Amino acid sequence: MTYTDLLTTDSVILNLQASNADEILGQLADALVSQDPSLSGRRDELYAALLDRESRGSTGQQGVGIPHVKMDGVEKVSVVIAVHQQGVDFRALDGEPVHVFFSVVRPMEGADEHLDILRWIAGIASHQDFVGFATQATKPAQIIDLLTELSAV
Repeated sequence: MTYTDLLTTDSVILNLQASNADEILGQLADALVSQDPSLSGRRDELYAALLDRESRGSTGQQGVGIPHVKMDGVEKVSVVIAVHQQGVDFRALDGEPVHVFFSVVRPMEGADEHLDILRWIAGIASHQDFVGFATQATKPAQIIDLLTELSAV
């Protein structure tokens, strides 16, 4: 399995509409809940966990945010990716707006796999053209193709 196998076109949000970090996290929580039946009815808990994670230090840098959490009762790793065309203040470490968000929720166990996924995302995010290409995508499949291509580099 490659990490792009965790994504489907339904887990990609183009043209994310939010004006601040809290709204972004709410929309990411909504998307993650729609991806994983074990999160059904737990949207507020997930949203609170994402808020808590970001309050301890922003996961944003170089135009990419990676809000991620682990939760009891979650059966599998779920990932969504969202693109905000204009960029939003996500309190990024470099002070720059964030345009692309990867959000990950995982079971309490499996820390090694979780770290591997975060390393993979960080590697993709550090590619100099990633954010530019991602913000040009007009279809979710283009994002998945981009991730697949950059994974092979």
